[in-house]
Amino acid sequence: MSLSGSDLEDENYSAKQSQVCLGLVDTPVKEGDEITIEDTFIGGEPKWLHPESRPDDSLLLCGACKSSTHMRLLLQAFAPLDYDLMEELQRRNGLHNMAYVNPDDDRVLYVFICTKCQRKANSVRCIRGVKKSQPATGAQRISNKMTDISSEKKPQSNPFEVSTDSENNPFSGNPFAQKSTENPFAPPTSTSSGSAVDDKQQQPPQGQQISSKTSRKMHDNLKDKDYDASQAFKSYLLYVEEESFKNKKPDHLKLPKNLKIDKNALELTGESESALEKDPIKMDPRTEKLSKFLDDETFQKFQEIVGYNPGQVLRYELGGKPLLYAETKVDLLATVASPGYNPSSKRVFELQLMPKMILDLEEKISLENSMEWGTIMVFTDLENYVPQFDDNNIGYVQEAVKIQWESSTS
Repeated sequence: MSLSGSDLEDENYSAKQSQVCLGLVDTPVKEGDEITIEDTFIGGEPKWLHPESRPDDSLLLCGACKSSTHMRLLLQAFAPLDYDLMEELQRRNGLHNMAYVNPDDDRVLYVFICTKCQRKANSVRCIRGVKKSQPATGAQRISNKMTDISSEKKPQSNPFEVSTDSENNPFSGNPFAQKSTENPFAPPTSTSSGSAVDDKQQQPPQGQQISSKTSRKMHDNLKDKDYDASQAFKSYLLYVEEESFKNKKPDHLKLPKNLKIDKNALELTGESESALEKDPIKMDPRTEKLSKFLDDETFQKFQEIVGYNPGQVLRYELGGKPLLYAETKVDLLATVASPGYNPSSKRVFELQLMPKMILDLEEKISLENSMEWGTIMVFTDLENYVPQFDDNNIGYVQEAVKIQWESSTS
């Protein structure tokens, strides 16, 4: 059962189960790290599916100012598809076209924001990239068949299934990455979802094994990778955990005991009592957020749910429901358009970016230039269709984005 928005009731959350996977900051990207398309990270620079296969320039422009000058990467997520899940989601939505769903394809979502066009429509864009897997050769097919027989044809694991072996897999539960090794900071040959640290920096003395804890400490001591602040945010690798409400009791709805509201914070306009009937009460900015918290039930629920896992920068639940930041006058989900490149299909919710990401990405908070969004929601084509692939079997398309801005009530 998904926990989101108005579906939540005032109950004991620890008794509920969530299908949401949460992305949390793990470590800053270091100078020696080798980022691959199988990594999930925030900030930094995009890692395209092939150096010679980039999206069309039009996909990298801000939809408001029509320029790429101020476009910066917010998130790159490695998100391969699960066949059974997609088949079920299509069935629920009255679709039955699985021709473009292949769990072996590399599938990546890129989310960009224009830092110049705050609160403007189309200033946040999402690109979905797909790299088709190469058909197996005759020898590979025989080898795969023998592997199936030797393993008694066990079904493939669900890439969205959370591992319970957290001791051996520090990145357990990451739906965006392949199974990680015991050491997430192993040499580049590892398929770990963590960063791959330079061989020379991580190579232990001959004949001596290095522990995961030691390797992690060595990695943390490396220099953070520098980025041109005018081009990119500082970058962090993410790890993913299943959302949990157990053994946590956040004070999400309790006001501080020493809270005092200054009477001067409420300013009445007009010179007489009769004027109050005509003129509204103007709220001092100091109490605006408090008023919103008390009046907006949706915002209260947002704060409440996030309070159980305050470190989350990403929520992932393909086919689920987003956790709305504030009450809306319109049904946001109903305004999500079918993909123009595949009009017979539908889009479904896949992931959303959470406001803590702003604190991680912006090392210096500015009242004039800082990002102001409350949550950014991404909706993707349920058929995973891509109209055209290049010579490297790679194609990119634009997906739908819905934004709820900070202090927005619309």
